[in-house]
Amino acid sequence: MSVEPLWVTVDEAILLNQVIVQSTGETHFVRDEGALESALNRPRSYFDYHDVHEVAALAAQLILAVGKAHAFEQGNKRTAWAAGRLFIRNNGYRLKVENMPQIAIAGIVEHMMVDATQITRLISSLRHNIEPI
Repeated sequence: MSVEPLWVTVDEAILLNQVIVQSTGETHFVRDEGALESALNRPRSYFDYHDVHEVAALAAQLILAVGKAHAFEQGNKRTAWAAGRLFIRNNGYRLKVENMPQIAIAGIVEHMMVDATQITRLISSLRHNIEPI
């Protein structure tokens, strides 16, 4: 991808979290909008300053950053995954494993939060599981 991607906005991420937590009866609350904005800008930084233009790599950076930001009271890992999926879709791809179990998603994001080197596994997995729309 050489054209600048369509980035996930703060408003989109907040809406994703709201929908996710309301579906399980949890409380929707934004704890730190600044942390969320910073997390959403992480893939942009990789695009602008590290010459990373691959959708899978940028999506993985987004998922890791949103998961670690803890910007929401509840549903941070689920929101991170949803934001990554939205980023992938907005940039002309689809995830072939749309209905991955929530526990698997939480595990992927949690492992990355503890060990950032795990991001390479997510990038590899995304590369093999996304396809152009």
